[in-house]
Order: sequence, then C-alpha cells, then structure tokens
Amino acid sequence: EPDDEEKLHKGMGWKRAAFTMMAEIVGTGVLGLSHAAAKVGGGLALAFLVSFGLASLFSSLLLAAVRREHPKVDSFQACADLLGGERARRLTALCINTSWLFVLPYYLMASAHALSVAFWWTDTCYATWALLSVVLIGVPAQVRTFEGISSLSALSVASVAIALLVIGVELVRGGQKETDATWAKPESSSVWDCFDAISSTTFAYQGQSMLLEIAHEMENAPRDFGKAITASCGGLLALYSMATGLGYYYRGARVAGFLPDDLEDNASKTLVGLMLYFHVAVTYLVNNQPLSKKLYELRWGALDKSRVVALRWFGITMLLLAWSYVVANAIPWFSAFQALMGSLLGAPIMFLFPVAFYVLDPRQVENVKHLPTRFALATTGGIILPLTLGVGSVAAVVGLSEAWGDGAAFACVPGGYDG
Repeated sequence: EPDDEEKLHKGMGWKRAAFTMMAEIVGTGVLGLSHAAAKVGGGLALAFLVSFGLASLFSSLLLAAVRREHPKVDSFQACADLLGGERARRLTALCINTSWLFVLPYYLMASAHALSVAFWWTDTCYATWALLSVVLIGVPAQVRTFEGISSLSALSVASVAIALLVIGVELVRGGQKETDATWAKPESSSVWDCFDAISSTTFAYQGQSMLLEIAHEMENAPRDFGKAITASCGGLLALYSMATGLGYYYRGARVAGFLPDDLEDNASKTLVGLMLYFHVAVTYLVNNQPLSKKLYELRWGALDKSRVVALRWFGITMLLLAWSYVVANAIPWFSAFQALMGSLLGAPIMFLFPVAFYVLDPRQVENVKHLPTRFALATTGGIILPLTLGVGSVAAVVGLSEAWGDGAAFACVPGGYDG
C-alpha cells in the first residue's frame, strides 16, 4: 500500500494541472459562443458565461472533495463503483462511453469546417472535406495507446492557442462589420434561443469526466486539486468572455456559427484553419482511443501486439469513422450540434455525476448538512440539471428540426454553414 500511495503523489504541480484541465476543456466549443450571444444579446450571454462558469467550478470542486477523501479514485467509473456498486459503475460507464461515441462525429464535423476554412479558395463540398478528414485521421487512429499519441497533445494545445490569437487579431484588424450588437435581448429572440445558448455554454465548460484522471497524476492532489480547478475555471471564463465579446462585437447578429468562417479570405484564415484542424484531429484521436479500446475488450479481451489485434483495431476505428461521417453529414450545423451535445451529454457530466458522488459519499455527510451546501446542491441538481438536460435538449432538437426542414442534411454546402 505505501508504494501505491507514493505513486499517487508523484506527478505534476497545480499550475501544470490547471493548464492541463484548460487544454482538456477548451476546444471548438469556444468558436460557437459568439453565435450563441447573437441569439440572446450580450447581457444574457455574459450572464450565462458567468453563471455556468460558477456552476462548473462548484461541480468540479465537489469532485475535488470526494477525491480528497478517496485518493485512489481515478475516474468517474471508479468513483461510481466505490460509492454505488457494480450497477452504478456500469451505468456510469455507459453514459461516459456514449458521450465519447457522440463526440466523435462532432469533432469530425469541426475538422471538415476547419479544412474548408484553411482552403477557402476552393469549391470543395462539405462532405468531401469530411471524407478527406476520415482518411487523414484513419492513419494515426491505428495507434492503440495514449502514450503513442501523447506527444501530439502539447502541440494540439499550442495550435488552438495560435488559432484563437490570430482570430482575435483579424477581427480587430478588420473592424466592426455589423452595428447591431446589443446588450439587450433581441426582439426576435425566443425562449428556445435562450436555452439553445445555455446548451452551447454548458458544452463549452464540459470536461469534468477527465478531472479525476488528471488529479490522479498530480503531485499533491489532496492539497492542490481544488486550487488547480479554481485557476482553470477562472482562465476559462476570461478566455470565453474575450472570444465571445470579440466575435459578437465585430460581427453582430450575423456572426457565423463557426467563428473562423467570418474571417477575411487571406493567409491568416488559412493558418487558423490548419491550426484548428490539427487540434480537432488530435482531440478526435484522444476520444477515439478509450472508446475503441472498450469496444475491443468487450468483444475480444485484452490487447496485444499481434497482427490479428491490429486488424481488429483497424476495423473498429474504421467503423467509428464511418459512424462519425454519417452523423456529421446528417447534422452538419456546427452550433446546433454543439447545443445538442451540451444539453444531452454535457449537462449530466457537469451537474449530475459530481452532485451524486458528493451526496453518496458517506464521508461528506456532515458537509451536506450545512445549509449553504444543501442549497447549492439542490439548485445544481434540482434546477440547473433539469433545465439544461430537459428543456435544453428540447430546444436543441427544435433547432435541428427547423434546419432539417430546409433539406440541408448531406448537402454540398449545408444550410446555416456560414451563420
């Protein structure tokens, strides 16, 4: 036991952990927040960013409290097994694996958008870009370990940082294109638009499912995990507010659902597209690896280095890429799919599991009795979760049904592609 305990406390410090958390959470979700702001106005958009940022901080700190009492817990599944038993572990594993399954088409969709941005001078169809991305991702997807793709992760973080910096510079340099940006809620905004924006904001903050894995690799998680969470959430709020404000202020109500589409056609736009493509492709690989491994083990057991295993792995990864391609073309609206992902998948991972773990933990009984804690738990689990999961999902489906009604699915240039 002492050896195992020692291993838990050799790893990264809290600052590096905070950046790792931000790298895990920050992705293409930030590129749809300006479009969400255009639906509800700057005031509500900022309120959503702050309120859901605080809600994300609270739920993440609940995980930190549970992890502090159970230092060997290294995943949602392990936590569910410890606090709820085998049935809870299986249910949690099903939810997490389902989220991975549906996030893969989202990242393939984002990769197709990124390629169209990079090569803006061509008339290539969206479906063709998606197919090209399938081919490009298919090769590195054959790497069967996290270790094998870990060297790409740091480069991926750098690439998305460069892309966001260039987008900001180009928006400011190009000047304000629309003058209809307003703090007030637009007259055309409906209640569905509000929940759609909430879902997009939820998705942007979603990343709690990997926090326990990060804590497991920290040097002193019991002391510093909460500090790293607080720092990362503060950084996310600042970054999201800046990206949302710049996009909405300079492009107004017509800001694109995928912010890079609003850049001027020049070399900077190509650079942004290439940087984003690399980031999204690596993110696809990171999410593909554990899901492919789970599917393989479910059918054939443990992995090894044999040629038969390589062929089976190839089949699984190709099947997932085919699935992703079909869904990415059936739901090619970036902002709409982002809202659906935020409500159906982001809401439970952010607001259900952390609350459940905290309440079920017998070592938190005294803390749960405190009135402020009980109020926060009740608000998160009893109000925010039903609104984001239930009403938010309905709003996202309504938005998708309207888009499908225009017949844009599997089109060469999907409806709403530029806005």
